[in-house]
Amino acid sequence: MSKYEITIDPSLCSGYGACVDAARDLFRLDTGGIATAVVTHTDDPAALDAADACPMGAIFVQEVRAA
Repeated sequence: MSKYEITIDPSLCSGYGACVDAARDLFRLDTGGIATAVVTHTDDPAALDAADACPMGAIFVQEVRAA
């Protein structure tokens, strides 16, 4: 099973919320409307869907390889 690391560039986020729609358990919008990751590491492939759904390209998901 793959593990993923999630990072968000808040300077790119415009608060569309597509990430929340794609992966409600992994993302939320903060009080300023900027996306935040609920967790930074996950095995949920929905993280990839959320990154693909972001119209601003603010979400980066990288596969973490086991040592």
